[in-house]
Amino acid sequence: MANNPYDEMFKNIARLMEKILGEMPLQDPKIIGFTIISGSPEGAPYFDPSEEIEESDVEVVEGDDCIYITAVADTRADGAPYVTFQEDSVTLCVGGDEETVIDLECEIDVLHSFYNVQHGVIDAVCRKKGIPDEVARS
Repeated sequence: MANNPYDEMFKNIARLMEKILGEMPLQDPKIIGFTIISGSPEGAPYFDPSEEIEESDVEVVEGDDCIYITAVADTRADGAPYVTFQEDSVTLCVGGDEETVIDLECEIDVLHSFYNVQHGVIDAVCRKKGIPDEVARS
């Protein structure tokens, strides 16, 4: 198995996170846990991130004050990905000409809703209407 030049860096990050988690107070932890694995185990298939990824569904999660929408952007498409907000729906374009309309179960505040496209992922935050500013956690 070939050595990954970043193996040592991942090992250092894992040690640092173990130290941070060990020093956190038990009454209100912010991190539940995670694992960093440096290198692949023997015989494990190699994942090439440049391989074609199958188109996945859009994930919609509703919180107390916001609705969160996440989708994979098509970085090979001609057009840029974007999101258009309406009061009771969101139009999502992951790239190219195809658009997906997502109907929402409540009205949203269009002016305070926003989206971000980063590293091939679209994250949209739809702020629900009627949520006071001091209560919102977005």
